[in-house]
Amino acid sequence: MKFFSLEKKSKTVKWLIIVFAIIFLLIAIFGISSIVLAYKYQNKIYPGVMLDGLDLSGLTKTQAGNVIDGKFKQLYGNGFEFHAENQMKLIPNEENKILALHLDNMADSAFKTGRQNHWLVNYLQIPFLPIFKKNISLDYRFDKNSLKENLTQAFSLQETPVKNSAVNVKILDSKTKQVEIDFTESNTGETFNYISAVDTLERSIKNFQNIPITLIKEKSYPDITITTALAKKEKIEKLLQLPEVKFKYAEQEWPIKWEDFTHWISLGEDEFGNIAVLLDEQIVKGQLEAIAQSVDQPVIDAKFQIKDNKVIEFESHKNGQAADIDATYKKTIDEIVNKFNTEIELIVSETEPEIKTEKVNDLGIKEQIGIGISDFSGSPANRRHNIGVGAASLNGLLIKPDEEFRLVASLGDINSQGGYLPELVIKGTKTVPEYGGGLCQIATTLFRTILASGLPVTARSPHTYRVSYYEPAGTDATIYDPLPDVRFINDTNNYILIQTKMQGNLLTFEFWGTSDGRKVRFEGQNKTDDLSKLKPIIFNITSPGPTKFIETEELKPGEKKMMEHAHNGADAVFYQYITMPDEIESKETWSSHYSPWQEVILIGANKEAEAVQPEPEPPITQ
Repeated sequence: MKFFSLEKKSKTVKWLIIVFAIIFLLIAIFGISSIVLAYKYQNKIYPGVMLDGLDLSGLTKTQAGNVIDGKFKQLYGNGFEFHAENQMKLIPNEENKILALHLDNMADSAFKTGRQNHWLVNYLQIPFLPIFKKNISLDYRFDKNSLKENLTQAFSLQETPVKNSAVNVKILDSKTKQVEIDFTESNTGETFNYISAVDTLERSIKNFQNIPITLIKEKSYPDITITTALAKKEKIEKLLQLPEVKFKYAEQEWPIKWEDFTHWISLGEDEFGNIAVLLDEQIVKGQLEAIAQSVDQPVIDAKFQIKDNKVIEFESHKNGQAADIDATYKKTIDEIVNKFNTEIELIVSETEPEIKTEKVNDLGIKEQIGIGISDFSGSPANRRHNIGVGAASLNGLLIKPDEEFRLVASLGDINSQGGYLPELVIKGTKTVPEYGGGLCQIATTLFRTILASGLPVTARSPHTYRVSYYEPAGTDATIYDPLPDVRFINDTNNYILIQTKMQGNLLTFEFWGTSDGRKVRFEGQNKTDDLSKLKPIIFNITSPGPTKFIETEELKPGEKKMMEHAHNGADAVFYQYITMPDEIESKETWSSHYSPWQEVILIGANKEAEAVQPEPEPPITQ
C-alpha cells in the first residue's frame, strides 16, 4: 500500500510539471505574440479592430480616416431616401449639414484600442483582438431638426395640415374701440410622422447603414376647436379695451397703435399645455426687432492719445447692450395677457468692454462730469463754419487741477489765420464783416457745461438782448476779444478733458474727469444733462421800439434786408444748488437782464439823398 501511495504521488507530480510547463509555454507564446504584435503594429491599428464590419486592421490613423470617409461618402453621398404614398424623394446631405462624422475621433479611438490601459492589461488584450474583434463606436453629428425641416418641405403637398380655430377681430370703430370678434372653424388634418422617421434613420446610422425610410401618415386633430376658442372670447374683449401698449427703455418709449395691437391677439398653448390667449410671436417679435435697432449698441473700448499737450484721440468706453427679444416677448405676454399691464420695460443685456477709460490714462479721466447743449438752428453758413472752428479748437484741451480756464485765450487768434470767416455785424450805419461771428454759441455751450458740472464760474456776461440761438434766457454767455470772457476754475483733484461735437443743429460740450461726488440740481429742473430745457423765471418784459432802418450802400437803392428781429426786453433768473461730498449745499442765483431790441432792416441808400445820422448802437454781440 505504501508503494502504491508513492507511485500515485509520483504521477501527480509528473502531471503537475507537465501542466505548469504547458502553462508556461502558453504564457511565453502569448507574451511573445503580444510583443511581436506591439512591435509590428506600433504605428498602426491592431488586428481585429472594426467599425460596424469595416476592418481597420493594419491601417494608420490617417489611412483609417480615409477609409471611413470613403465608406461614409459611399453610404450617404446621395443623401437619405424617403418614401411616402408611392413617391420617393432624396434629402441631400449637402456639405454634411445633416450628418457629419468625426473622423479624427474615430481614427484615434481605433488606434488607441489595445493601448489606452495599463501596459500589462494591454499586452493581455492584444492577442485576443484578432479572435474576438473589437468594434469602435460611430462618432457623428446628426441634425434632426434640419432633416425634419427638409422632410416637411419635400412632402408638405401630400399632407392635409390640421387647422386650429383662430381669432378674427373686425374693427367697427377705432375711436371707441368697438370690435366684432369671431373665430374660424377648425379642421382635422393628415400629416406624416416625421419624428418617427427621423428616429428610424438614426438607428440605421448607428449601425453605419442608410436604409430607405417609409413615412407613415397619421390623423392629426386640432388643439383649438371653435368651442375652446369661444371660451376665451371674454378675455379677448377685455384685452382689446386696454390702454395703448408702450414699450419703454431708459427715457425712450415706443407706442403701439391700437389698430395694430388687435392683430397681436392669438390662441395657443401656454407653458403648461393649456389653451390660452397669447400674442402672435412672429408679429410681436418683428416689432421688438425694429425697436432693438434703436437700443442695441456695440461694445466700445476706450482710446486715449496725447500729442503736444492736447488729447488728439479720445473715446470713452461704452458698455454694449442688446435687447433680449425672446425674454421681452415672454414678458410682454405675461404683462399684457396675465396682468393687463400695457407698459412693458424692455429686457436689455449689457456687455462690459475689455479696455475701460480709466485704464488708458493716469490723469483721472474716467467719466463724464458735465454736459452742455445749445441749438444753432437757422445759422447762416459762415456762422456755422465759425462755430465748428471754435469747437474744434477746444476739443481735446486738458485743464489742470486748480487751473482757471479762460475761453477767449483758448480760442486763439480770431482772424483768417485762425480759420475763421467773416460774418456780418452792425456798426453804426453800415454792415461790416467781423471775423468769428457766432463764437457766442461756443461761450453759451461752455457756460452750460460749467453749470452742469458744478464748477465755480469766475467770469460770465449775458447778451445785451435775447437771441433765439441762446434760449432759454439766462443760460447764455457772450464773449469778445479781449472782454467779456467766460472763465471757471477746475477745483477737482484731477484733470478735466473738454470734448466737443456738432451734430445737425446741436452743439455739445462734455467735461470728462473724476467725479468727487458733488451733485448739481436746478430749481424746477430734475436733470442737469440739458440746460437748454431749463425754464428760468422770466419777468419785467418790455416791448421793443419801432422798426429801425439802416441805410447801406451794399444794397440796391430801396432794396430791403432783414438783419434783426424784434426782441422783448426782460429779466431772467434761475437757481443752482450744489451739494458737495461733505453734504454742504450752496445756492447760486443766476440773474440776467436783457434790453428790448427793435427790428432792424437794412435799406439800400439813395446816393443823392441826404445821409441819415446814425443812432447810438448797443455793444456788438456775436
